[in-house]
Amino acid sequence: MDHGRRPARHGGDGDATGRGVLEGAFSLLEALARVEEGGLSELAAHAGLPKTTVHRMLDQLVALDAVERRSGRYRMGPAIVRLGRAWSPERPLHTAAVGPLRHLAAATRASVSVSVPGTGNPLVVAALPGEVDDVFPLRAGAVLPPRSAAEVVLAAAGPVTEPPEGHCDGHWQRRIEAAREQGTATDHYETDVLVACLAAPVRAPSGKVVAALAVSVLDRRRLATAGEPLRRAARMIGANLARMPQAWQL
Repeated sequence: MDHGRRPARHGGDGDATGRGVLEGAFSLLEALARVEEGGLSELAAHAGLPKTTVHRMLDQLVALDAVERRSGRYRMGPAIVRLGRAWSPERPLHTAAVGPLRHLAAATRASVSVSVPGTGNPLVVAALPGEVDDVFPLRAGAVLPPRSAAEVVLAAAGPVTEPPEGHCDGHWQRRIEAAREQGTATDHYETDVLVACLAAPVRAPSGKVVAALAVSVLDRRRLATAGEPLRRAARMIGANLARMPQAWQL
């Protein structure tokens, strides 16, 4: 499963100017986030950039403390870590989810996450690590795979939508209808192993669905007992939002 690897929009070294420099730097940082630590050739392959371009960008990022270099390998630097800690979109939702996520993680022993609609696939805004992290790290800022259970829950709250790429219309509509009827959606997808997810809607004080709460496990049979804790945690997040004045605009 490839979570967000973008096709390179750079022709080569001569094209890495202006906007191309920024695009290249972000492609490189995204590649570094996926591999956590890597060498020059590995990062160039993941970012889809020439090695000479990647080498020059890495030198610049190291000078800015955005990347650390150790024994010819690279990883995220303290500047990026500081920026990541400051990033907190949907702040009321993030605050409202902290306690319920802990309760849900304890009740299910699963990876748990809250995601919101993104420009493409849903975007994780709050999460607690669990057993699927070695397969797909669920953390704030992660983009969920296409056709995820969270995407179905979010789509079910709105008007009929076109199916995601790679999903036939009939199957997508059946998943939407099932989510509306059951109040939850499931998803199973292959990486190196099978990951199973169950998601439920989170509602703002207005009643609008503003997020999807999900549990992710490596044994799909465990989803059978996760439904009620999941729904309860989703209601707890909604109740917390109702007590937050800034959340009434959601």
